[in-house]
Amino acid sequence: MAVASLRFVKKRFRPSEKGFGQQAVKEQAFVNVAIQRGPSKRRVHVFIVSDGTGGTAERVISAVLVQFKRIKPIFKRFPYIKTKEQIDNILARAEKREGIVIYSVVSQELRNWIDSEKTERNVLTVDLLGPLMERMAKLWNMIPAFHPGLFRGPAEESIRLAESIDFTLKHDDGDGIETLGRADIIIIGVSRTSKTPTSLYLSCNNNLKVANVPIIPNVEPPKKIFTLKRRKVGLTIAPERLAFIRRKRLKYAGSTDYINLAAIRKELEYSHEIFRQINGLQVIDVTNSSIEEIAGNILKGGRGK
Repeated sequence: MAVASLRFVKKRFRPSEKGFGQQAVKEQAFVNVAIQRGPSKRRVHVFIVSDGTGGTAERVISAVLVQFKRIKPIFKRFPYIKTKEQIDNILARAEKREGIVIYSVVSQELRNWIDSEKTERNVLTVDLLGPLMERMAKLWNMIPAFHPGLFRGPAEESIRLAESIDFTLKHDDGDGIETLGRADIIIIGVSRTSKTPTSLYLSCNNNLKVANVPIIPNVEPPKKIFTLKRRKVGLTIAPERLAFIRRKRLKYAGSTDYINLAAIRKELEYSHEIFRQINGLQVIDVTNSSIEEIAGNILKGGRGK
């Protein structure tokens, strides 16, 4: 016996019909249409709405839909949803596509809005977080924080870490100046003051996007290090220690200003002049510090040793 199509069900059960069973009718219509076409897979548009990344919601619904072999889901994720207008637009698109809306929204105001709007539209909606939060709140007699984005799954953390490391590598030694404003921290200093290893350490261990910019004698630094309102750190070092490090790194140095102690003193003096021109700059002396100690001082906001 043929099963009524979704359009037929919509015609019989208009949104104007009141009653507790309206959402159940939509759910049954969705299931009926899914099974009526035999072994061929039915394309189902799944709209994932979240005031966070939406990654958790997508994994949950994917785990559910994989159990339905005749369903071929087409996912469309809408992350960082903040307004009722955004939700209205998504619901309209879902209604047009005869899709379902899965929402993982912490904001009680937005969840209430979705709940009220679904009665005005022929859209099946599923609230992943609301019912569970409400039950837990009653069980423990506590009020949830209602702050979106507090939870990040392992996959999301891995993606963010990869993005941070990629940014840091692309903004090493003065590269990527055009996107310097996206950095969490900007490290500034002369050559061989551990800018690169410190940047990578912070990126790999603290998930930070770090850029480092060299200070070169007689070369004006990029204007952005003075104007950008980002966290900035200047690294300095004792001249004798810097000369030792540079000589050790350069096997065939010869007598160049790069390892000449007098030239190094002038280079460091120039860097200190630059530091004094940068508002809010944190200056750290790295003379006898390990990379871990330098990074720790940056994170603490101290002035180092």
